[in-house]
Amino acid sequence: MADPRAELKGICTRALFERVLAAVRTRHGALDRLIVTGDLTHDEQLATYESLRELLLPWLPRLRLIPGNHDHRERMRQAFPERIQPLGQRNVFVEDVGGWRLLGLDSHVPGELHGRLGDEQRAWLDEQLTAHPGPAVVFLHHPPILVGSQWLDRITLQDAPELLALVRRHANVRAVVCGHVHQERTVAEPPAMIFTSPSTGVQFRTETISLEVDPVPPGFRVLELHPDGRIVSWVERVP
Repeated sequence: MADPRAELKGICTRALFERVLAAVRTRHGALDRLIVTGDLTHDEQLATYESLRELLLPWLPRLRLIPGNHDHRERMRQAFPERIQPLGQRNVFVEDVGGWRLLGLDSHVPGELHGRLGDEQRAWLDEQLTAHPGPAVVFLHHPPILVGSQWLDRITLQDAPELLALVRRHANVRAVVCGHVHQERTVAEPPAMIFTSPSTGVQFRTETISLEVDPVPPGFRVLELHPDGRIVSWVERVP
């Protein structure tokens, strides 16, 4: 949030984000890409995006961003103009790194908590995967799976069946990596794995009826993408 001392559910999210970012720098300073899968802000203020840019400035050449349900597309573009690839009104990215195609999707629906990709964006994804026969990873905020928490499963990706059908048509998609649920989960959805990641701030308990804060530490997910198409992934926590 714009106020660096502001708290969410009793947690100062700015302080925890800075701690997680420091851990990434210490443990994985040579990583090729740092990908933030949405909810860059909670208040959608331009000042918040500008503060975030300042914190992420050392990572800027390696940084990739996509929006979540709490984001504001235009203000994201204002703060990170060189890191956003517009697709109509959507904020996406696509690039090839080490033989892998990395694709970031925009599941943001203005004014709503749930997500949707839409026909145009899924058609773009289909084209990008067809044009690159090598291994690929897809990133988006809302996971295309249910996680067993009633309140979260009501605000998930609305066109998840269409996305999963598209992924099944492309055997080169090795993983779909998401945020949104503030918890760690790994689900096999052949030919891909679905990974959700912890938040850098508040964590949510798994399999609950309503929102419950989990006292486990914040964290981040690491992806190792091997030249032969293998993918290895794990979560690291930051006490």
